[in-house]
Amino acid sequence: MVNNLTVVIIEENPAVRALLQTALLDISGVEILAETDSLVYGYELIRQNRPKVVFLDLRENAAKSLDTARRISSYFKDVLLIASGPDMSLEMIKACMEAGIRDFLKRPFDAEQVREVLEKHQLALLASTDGGDRSGRIVTVFSNKGGLGKTTIAVNLALALSETIGKPVALVDLNLQLGDITTFLDVEPKQTIVDVARNIGRVDAAYLEGSLAQYQTKNATVYVLADPLYVEDAEEVTADQINAVLTVLRATFEYVIIDTTTSFDSKTLAALDLADYILLVTMVNLPSIRSSQRLLNLFERLGYDAQKIKLVINRYIPGEEITIEDVEETLDHPLFWKIPNNYGVVMTAINRGIPISMVENSKALEKNFLELAQKLSGVLSSSGTTYSAPIRKESKSILGNIFGKR
Repeated sequence: MVNNLTVVIIEENPAVRALLQTALLDISGVEILAETDSLVYGYELIRQNRPKVVFLDLRENAAKSLDTARRISSYFKDVLLIASGPDMSLEMIKACMEAGIRDFLKRPFDAEQVREVLEKHQLALLASTDGGDRSGRIVTVFSNKGGLGKTTIAVNLALALSETIGKPVALVDLNLQLGDITTFLDVEPKQTIVDVARNIGRVDAAYLEGSLAQYQTKNATVYVLADPLYVEDAEEVTADQINAVLTVLRATFEYVIIDTTTSFDSKTLAALDLADYILLVTMVNLPSIRSSQRLLNLFERLGYDAQKIKLVINRYIPGEEITIEDVEETLDHPLFWKIPNNYGVVMTAINRGIPISMVENSKALEKNFLELAQKLSGVLSSSGTTYSAPIRKESKSILGNIFGKR
């Protein structure tokens, strides 16, 4: 177990509180800093002690517990929140996730289950307690609407980043049921994420480099962790295994690019939680903007820093009725990047299983991805000037009457 793992217990039931005490004291390296049956005082104990783990009960009035969880996850982002209660329905788990809770113990539970839930998060807890420098960065490409070009962006950004930094980049397909990265790059995976998950106990940098499919161009190298070969195998992969794999990838590669599914589940949440940046992909149309508005609200409730969310407009066409300023004002979030519309080039690349840079007449789009990679990695542009966030302009948004403020 991780050394110096500090814990605060917020538990109304004395018997459950005693069980947690006994179980935790039997685990080497765990220290109980404080305990209470009060939600209000519990928050104060967390503020005073700054623990790594908090056990929080979902009492009869679960709404109060969830409110406390939101406060904790908003102000103490490194705390691992573990909730326990008799109701672990899908609806309750979703509410817990939105409140910042990362794992659950369904009552009644025993000491072994307490140990297991901590061990599941061992790698993540180690990364936050060992004082080491996490040199790698994770960029998760996400949208909860299909057809917006997430995979195209993930694939070509990974290649552009590798070319920009002069080092290999990892590319992970977390669309576990209908992933397309191997098709987009026409590669045969050595192993899939299912194989890696099955061997999670021996996963290290050497294992991953030997397991990932390698794709090379003249100027870039990308290592691909592929989606499962069979749709039904996706159920084998757990959020905890994804957490462990991504932690090792981060320690191995300078950048890890993740292509996600459009659904919002615990596996996607693992990729979003660990991400240094989330590229929120949208388009300039009402359904996409509405979807992005809801996601930004959710990310705020999850306690994500606004700087972590990078708004990217794909298939941008200048001169449309809805302007960039309209989008920024409606979402109350600045635009990070826009990718021009070039349907012909993108479809040619997809159908041939090659990067955009290898398609004829793709120079403008290729340059756009290289500049996006430069901006993300902090490299100077060709003109010698650094990239800066766009200046927000005051405007009366034509979307205001439709969406209102977030």
